[in-house]
Amino acid sequence: MNTVIVIVLFALPLAVQSAKKTESFWDKVLRIAGVSATPSSLRGEEKPASGDIWVTAAAPDSVAQRLTREGGYTSPVFDFKQPSILALKGGDLYRVPLQGEAPAKVRSLTGVIKLVGVSRDDADQLLVLTKEPIGGSSAALLSIHTGALTAIAHDPQSKEDEMMLAHLAGWERVFGDVRLYCEDNEQEGAGGSTIRFTDVYLKRGNEAPINLTNGKGVSSCQPSLSPDGKRVVFIRAVR
Repeated sequence: MNTVIVIVLFALPLAVQSAKKTESFWDKVLRIAGVSATPSSLRGEEKPASGDIWVTAAAPDSVAQRLTREGGYTSPVFDFKQPSILALKGGDLYRVPLQGEAPAKVRSLTGVIKLVGVSRDDADQLLVLTKEPIGGSSAALLSIHTGALTAIAHDPQSKEDEMMLAHLAGWERVFGDVRLYCEDNEQEGAGGSTIRFTDVYLKRGNEAPINLTNGKGVSSCQPSLSPDGKRVVFIRAVR
């Protein structure tokens, strides 16, 4: 009898630990490219809040290419099926080709506030954040082809689920041994003033971080990595 009690008591901490996060929620979001299994970013910063879409090589001393010029874009991600970028603009989903063609509106996305990344299992599934009526955000899967939204339930009482949602709202992204993140920089301006801005950094394994944007006073953020790991897309503020 005593042995049974000991076994039950030993199992209780494991049961509590396993209940800390909603497994179905974590299982689904961890299938998305760029989502970390050990989220450390708890900030949902919007620097810049919107701007133009740029692409650069994931390497030192690369020269960035500007894809749009009218501003207003947010949260760009690479489309896994086509050589293009998917991004939000004014509540609409846009496709921006990498070869110079004009951006094209795909559809309106009511309530969608951010694109997070494409599923590694199904290139038609795009993880997005949606605005809750009572405040805050939730995760959902968007079909790029049909526009259908499928909500991903999470436990609002779970600290682990809330931590993951905060990670999704932030701009740190992890792709294998590659970490993309945004960091504040500053430089001296006219009359001794200080200009503060944000740059995109790439860190590969134990190597030193690489500043990919070198904004020199102009903020860049919202990075995402291409499926082949060779390019990074980001938003740069309009001057």
